[in-house]
Amino acid sequence: MSHWLSLIDPDKIRRTPLGARGHNLLLTPQTTPQALLLSLEEQELVGGWLKSRRNRARWSSLLALADSPTLAENLLRRLLEAGWCEVELHAETGLRFNQLEPFWVQWLDMYGLRHLLGMTDPRPQAEVVELWRGWQPRHPLLLGLAESLSPHLQSSTLERRLKLAQALDQWLLDGSWGTERQFSQRALGRSKAFGAADRQWLAEFGIDLEACGIARHTPHVFLSGPLGLWAGQHCLLSAALLRQGVALGPEALLGVSAVEGAIRSVRIVENLSVFQTLSQQALPVLTIWVPGQPHQRWREAVRHLLSLLRVPVQIACDLDPSGVAIAMAVGKVAEQAGRPWEPWRMLPEQLTLANGAQPLSEVDQAQLARLMGGGLPPLLHSLAMEMQERQCKVEQEALFIDEWGD
Repeated sequence: MSHWLSLIDPDKIRRTPLGARGHNLLLTPQTTPQALLLSLEEQELVGGWLKSRRNRARWSSLLALADSPTLAENLLRRLLEAGWCEVELHAETGLRFNQLEPFWVQWLDMYGLRHLLGMTDPRPQAEVVELWRGWQPRHPLLLGLAESLSPHLQSSTLERRLKLAQALDQWLLDGSWGTERQFSQRALGRSKAFGAADRQWLAEFGIDLEACGIARHTPHVFLSGPLGLWAGQHCLLSAALLRQGVALGPEALLGVSAVEGAIRSVRIVENLSVFQTLSQQALPVLTIWVPGQPHQRWREAVRHLLSLLRVPVQIACDLDPSGVAIAMAVGKVAEQAGRPWEPWRMLPEQLTLANGAQPLSEVDQAQLARLMGGGLPPLLHSLAMEMQERQCKVEQEALFIDEWGD
């Protein structure tokens, strides 16, 4: 093994053999990019490496920019361990595995590294601003995002956000549904590049990632109840299993042609812990979890399942403006399936009696005003009036505390 490779911390780096015979090796950091203290000489060298703004470069080209090969090799190792790049090692022709040396360097967050080191972006600010102003989203859900431009932001931040906006626009048009890491890979070229700051920016402009089909984890439809699900002559899922609570892909539910068993209603709830609580009660009820604003695939799958069940639908969400909006969205799914629905545990007096009430934020108040102006069913309208009067909201779990086990 080369001297350089032997110095790398094995607990920080994942090693993946490459090539048909595994003669090459890919070194990938186990962590997201971390802050790194560099000397002035090291900062200048990194600046030279990133000057071309290319995400992938030959190590020989980067090494040629350094006055000291030892300094360059040590800097590359530290950047790799800190999560800023991945390195592909190749063996020299005719030599064995222990002669692996750096060949390709892939920057995982080039703009973030530039920003961390206080480096200016070579693309002029005005050019990035004009790119933003020229972008027009094709999906109506992103119309507000087009107005999120702030010319005072750094060019690297503006360019990153434009990449995310364009990728999200295409994601929605394609009807994609997946995890944040899958979206991050598509938008930024790295599965862990999408982070908390990106979520906050999108949330500030009304973008609900769940409604866009982007979940923290692999998206499924969670359901439980004493029903057997059939696809033609084949039992897709027995009642014994479904009673315990399962997660199915939407495509599986769309393949259900018949159900077996008797239930008296369907309950759709917003909170996963409430779903788990109700699943343990073994009632003749089908319980479904809705993870925030439902994505189109979730709606299609649940609408298909509801169309096979001739029972009413009850919908329970947080006692806040977002919960009311989600209840309305799920209610529309029930209506499209031809099933009557009503809010459940969303009465005004439950807002008053529940523990853990929180004040409405400015965003809550604006959303509540829009909901009340758009027309609500009587029960939800009464709840909205009570929220407006008391200026408070309650999460759904507070209504189920007495039903939780020790």
